Amino acid sequence: MHAPSGEPLTRQVQFFTGKGGVGKSTVLAALATAAARAGKRPLIVELGTHTSSSHLFHGPDVGYLPSEVAPGVHATRVQFEPALIDYITSRLKLRPIASLVAKNSSLRRLFLAAPGVDEIVTLHRVAQLAADRRWGPILVDLESTGHALMFFDLPTVLQVFLKDGPLRQVVDSASQLLADPERCAVHIVTVPEPLAVNETIHLHAELRKRDDLHLGCLFINRVPRAWLDDDEHRLVDQELAGASAGQPWAPDLALAQYLAQRRQTADKCIRGLHHDIDLPTMTFEAQDESSATIVSELSDAIERAGFA
Repeated sequence: MHAPSGEPLTRQVQFFTGKGGVGKSTVLAALATAAARAGKRPLIVELGTHTSSSHLFHGPDVGYLPSEVAPGVHATRVQFEPALIDYITSRLKLRPIASLVAKNSSLRRLFLAAPGVDEIVTLHRVAQLAADRRWGPILVDLESTGHALMFFDLPTVLQVFLKDGPLRQVVDSASQLLADPERCAVHIVTVPEPLAVNETIHLHAELRKRDDLHLGCLFINRVPRAWLDDDEHRLVDQELAGASAGQPWAPDLALAQYLAQRRQTADKCIRGLHHDIDLPTMTFEAQDESSATIVSELSDAIERAGFA
């Protein structure tokens, strides 16, 4: 593991984004575990219809209300209807009426069809949780790269169309949260593979253009282990090209060659990330264990680095 040179995750609200399939939720779960061990009150916020916390921690199903999924670690899932009710309640001050409005079939179709409403109520929910001082850090598990860019663009876009009123208040509140360097940061998770690295570099460049966002750290997950050193790698290449070609043990040598080449590719990708992205960085080696063991191993590494 390569420890970061920058400050640890001290801001109250932490957003995590990255290409799909890079293990973002696993890294986030490990950070939450390390934070809980340090005596903090981490809250994982998941978006979308599926949750990862229940699977990673082998805990209860995650719903809208925060629930404990591991010792000291809580999680919540932002669901459209209860988030909409919370938003309407904040406007009307009467929750029963808000529930009737949100559950009205005609109004519900209107809300779902209106562009940006889902993201608005999500932003409102995150800001609502941030106002509750019980939680910290709040770790928001954003969806894939494209959705994250749209999510962060939304307040700026809506400010052009919303001159005044309750929606504008929500957008302004969310914009203030995102722009506050003392309270909010955006972190990027990736793996050392060419396609993921190219997307990560592009994502970083797009986020870097934003004056209202504050980038935190780069997490490089699932780095292949170095099974062979350089001399051993050369020896395997020589054997496969010479005396061991066609021998019964040649497939084993070919596997060793593949693993060594995979690590070489990963090292090249990591050098490219360091060249183009100037963020504090943590790297995690690939793990072969179950999800719960992986979370524990990564959180141990985070603790040793003093990064929680």
